[in-house]
Amino acid sequence: MPLIKWRDSYSVGVEKFDEEHKVLVELINELYILVRDKKSLEALQSSMDKLIEYTKVHFVDEEEAMEDAGYPLLEEHKGIHANLLEQVLEFQDEMRKGNNHLQIDLYKFLREWLMNHILDEDMKYSTYLGHKESETA
Repeated sequence: MPLIKWRDSYSVGVEKFDEEHKVLVELINELYILVRDKKSLEALQSSMDKLIEYTKVHFVDEEEAMEDAGYPLLEEHKGIHANLLEQVLEFQDEMRKGNNHLQIDLYKFLREWLMNHILDEDMKYSTYLGHKESETA
């Protein structure tokens, strides 16, 4: 059973981003299962690599859509994305150095980051981009 379950209340009203957020939830749940089941550091690193690469793609997608729509908080959102990515890369670096004690902290960080980022920061663009999306449909 996944630890994070997608709820309709997480929807930002932009189908593409909701789908991407669902993938992020799946990747974080996968990471949790690896930590819970005490899988190898290599398995954890591989899962982390997938999560980071997908996160980069997602952030670019969001930022491009915000730019195209003229979203007024784009630069602020880009800064938040850069900070989150930097934090995740720091966890990844520590894991590569063999610091196994970070695994639970990493999972907690990712879970809180995902939920807080979607529910707080991404909801700020929800109405703005959702409205723009319906205009073009």
